[in-house]
Amino acid sequence: MKHSRKIGIVGLWHLGEVYAAGLAGLGHTVIGYDPDPRVIENLNKGILPIAEPHIDELIKKNVADGRLSFTNAVAQLKGIDIIWITFDTPVDENDEPDTKIIFDILKTCAPQLRKGTMIIVTSQVPVGTSYELATLIETLRPDAHFDIAYVPENLQLGQAHKSFFEPSRIVIGTETKEAAEKIKEIFADIKTEFLEMNLASAEVSKHALNAFLATSISFIHDIADLCERTGADVTSVTKALKSDPRIGPKAFLSAGIGFSGGTLGRDLSVLLKKSKEHGIKLPVIKASLEKNRSRKLSVEDKLEKLLGGLHDKTVTIFGLTYKPGTPTLRRSLALEIINGLLKRNVRIKTHDPMTSREELKNEGFEFFKDPYEAARGAHALLIITEWPEFLSLDFKKILTVMKKPAILYDTKNFLSSNEDELKRTGFIYVGTGR
Repeated sequence: MKHSRKIGIVGLWHLGEVYAAGLAGLGHTVIGYDPDPRVIENLNKGILPIAEPHIDELIKKNVADGRLSFTNAVAQLKGIDIIWITFDTPVDENDEPDTKIIFDILKTCAPQLRKGTMIIVTSQVPVGTSYELATLIETLRPDAHFDIAYVPENLQLGQAHKSFFEPSRIVIGTETKEAAEKIKEIFADIKTEFLEMNLASAEVSKHALNAFLATSISFIHDIADLCERTGADVTSVTKALKSDPRIGPKAFLSAGIGFSGGTLGRDLSVLLKKSKEHGIKLPVIKASLEKNRSRKLSVEDKLEKLLGGLHDKTVTIFGLTYKPGTPTLRRSLALEIINGLLKRNVRIKTHDPMTSREELKNEGFEFFKDPYEAARGAHALLIITEWPEFLSLDFKKILTVMKKPAILYDTKNFLSSNEDELKRTGFIYVGTGR
């Protein structure tokens, strides 16, 4: 560490907890600020807003070493070198982001900032937001100059520690070379490529990345639909695509039931809104979003055909969280599908290895910690979140407690390698795009 900075992390949900821990881990002195006293109370007890492997240990270590502290008193930010805005931007049911909290928090923090404090934004914001924040701070503090930078996050739920310390690249959006160099110095101990660009380019790079991933997913769903009607197998087609070096093995080409969580949908919505403001059309982006929204309905349609109707049927769903490896239920695709089925008078029973009944509150369906009890009496079993624990379940036992004929709808082809065995066991096995 060539030069340790005093950094104020503002906003302590998933993004903030990771950046507070990570920057302290790099040797900087970090004050984590959040206006919610409950968040601060829990963090001081070692309870994270979102459970994330290795981040809790990193927080405990740096708190003990005196490099990291948490507060809900904004005055504690006085005299810091850098204010780093890390609020997880709220997204509504239509994937529209609400940036009001970002502007409000800058107004709250502005009086505490000394001249020369750098303002870095990592919250997920629409293109143009950083310039708007720059204008706001000039209005709030005409007595001082503040550099503003946008450094988009690229964290993956359940793998945030690795994402922070081993990024494939770090995008730096600034309007001055000096500001870019200061950010590179902050990350000096991380060996990666730094991509410098202006504020708008950095913001659009985040939108474009997620839009590309989302479009890849919608594309493979189109191919999956064709495969189902032509006798082709989308899992074989996907292998062929990923073997091409122009596409690659990490491409987002796994057929399933759509993307969830509000992240990819948020950036598609932002691009469409901005294109409308500027009088242009983005037909590929629009089609990708529409395809994804229709994908959830396709689950209901397929179930209805398999069961000969949905009214008064019992359906068990394995996997409720946004993705495996994380407990978050925010914008969970499984919950969205459940809500649709409940409206059609389907009895829903569920199981998830990392969710509790308390977290689900009263959602109108049953939850079981025991997967076999969850499957009891079900006409169909859906696998939604690909928890590795499901691979070790005794499906012969599950079959015995289900209604017959027992339908196993493997929405993401997670169990496809065991398809023949599952059929021999007695299941009617149905995948996606096969």
